[in-house]
Amino acid sequence: MLDKIVLAAYLCVMLWVGWRSRNQSPESYWVANRQYGTRRISVSLIATILGASSTMGLIALGYGRGLTAAWWLLTGAVALMVFGWALAARVRRLGVYTLPDILHRSYGLRVSVPAALMIAISWCAVVAAQMIAGGRLLSAIFDVGYPSALAIIAIVFVMYTFWGGQISVLKTDIWQLCLFVGGLATCLTFVVIAVEADSGSVVGRIPEGHWSFPLSESFGWYDLLVYFPLILGLPYLVGPDIYSRVLCAKDDSVAKRSVFVSVVAVVPIALALSLLGTLLSGIFPGIPEDAALPTAIIGLIPAGITGLIVAGFLAALMSSADTTLMSASTVLALNVIGVHKPLPKATRLVVTKSAVLCVGLIAWLIAGFQQGIISSLLLAYTVFVGGVVIPTLASFYRGSLHISPRGAMWAVIVGGTTAIVGQIRDGAFLSTLLGDRLTALLARVLGPEYPGILPIILCGAVMIGVSWTDRRRTPASLG
Repeated sequence: MLDKIVLAAYLCVMLWVGWRSRNQSPESYWVANRQYGTRRISVSLIATILGASSTMGLIALGYGRGLTAAWWLLTGAVALMVFGWALAARVRRLGVYTLPDILHRSYGLRVSVPAALMIAISWCAVVAAQMIAGGRLLSAIFDVGYPSALAIIAIVFVMYTFWGGQISVLKTDIWQLCLFVGGLATCLTFVVIAVEADSGSVVGRIPEGHWSFPLSESFGWYDLLVYFPLILGLPYLVGPDIYSRVLCAKDDSVAKRSVFVSVVAVVPIALALSLLGTLLSGIFPGIPEDAALPTAIIGLIPAGITGLIVAGFLAALMSSADTTLMSASTVLALNVIGVHKPLPKATRLVVTKSAVLCVGLIAWLIAGFQQGIISSLLLAYTVFVGGVVIPTLASFYRGSLHISPRGAMWAVIVGGTTAIVGQIRDGAFLSTLLGDRLTALLARVLGPEYPGILPIILCGAVMIGVSWTDRRRTPASLG
């Protein structure tokens, strides 16, 4: 009963904070008045990164393949370092509200609108992954049906975000991160105690190869140098949620410094989560990977502490979910709805809040059908990377690359469409379209994950090819 009271109190506090922040200006709702310093932005970045895939998903990966699961987050940390060094200050200096605003400045509406639609659609799956993780954790620990648990999680975090916007997100991220780190440390402590109590038996049950790092039989050079950097790393280099944190910084130096601080914090957390999953594979062998964390909490954590542990992991999910929901909703409201007819800021704020409810509802429906955390994230990242990342990166160097608006537009359309087709029936539909010979060639050249890599290549090739054609026709087309 005490555990349920603790968890209910946490959820009520979330709603209360959102309600208290409900009366805001458009500027505060979208970018928190661009007034925050290094501590707030750093914490919010870390909290945003540590979502469903980076907590429960990473523990499940650690259970299934060992310490190499840490690369799920470590790859992001490497990409984040590049972002901090090359782009963070530049993004903040633009003074925009969303990532598609950057595309609009460089290429116009015919690029920013389809890119915004692609972001909104793909980020629905990212939001859904947070809901799935929260619903599964709640249903497993407190014996609540998954649909009911999912409804509780969805309603709380959608309403909290709807009322509070970016202000409430930044206000709560710091104590939500502390709650998560405390919950992770406590959980890991009890797991280590269990291992020490029966070390010989536990270590013997951990599958062979789980202690291998940085590579293992199930995670080779292809994953480390090709697939993970492209599909998982690029969203850290160009991501609407990452950019939304930087845009709330009060100046360029804060934006850049905050990124590097977040990298320093993410690395040990990644190693701790993968270690936790690895140890659980020896303590609870033979269970589904996604059940590793709930099983550990039920089997190892004493009553009275369970509620705090669950609240800690839910805090990680909530602090990532609110940012991703705000990112998708702001993009939908500011870059898709009413872009051809300028609206007053007050009206755009109302539209943004309505978009929060719509995106939240769609994500809730997706979560009801798609119950895989990692699969939901990979689906979203593949579509986003295939259609949006390359044109966005090119926009920062458009002058030297000579990218035309038409080239960027077709890059978004071709890359995004190919990515979506590649995800239908786990790539089987794309294989059918390509035929056996071409499929075999792509698998041999690009590797087994070619459905996710092919859209990136096509996106870049189309962008350069069409831009070159435009430049040949008339240099003025680049203006």
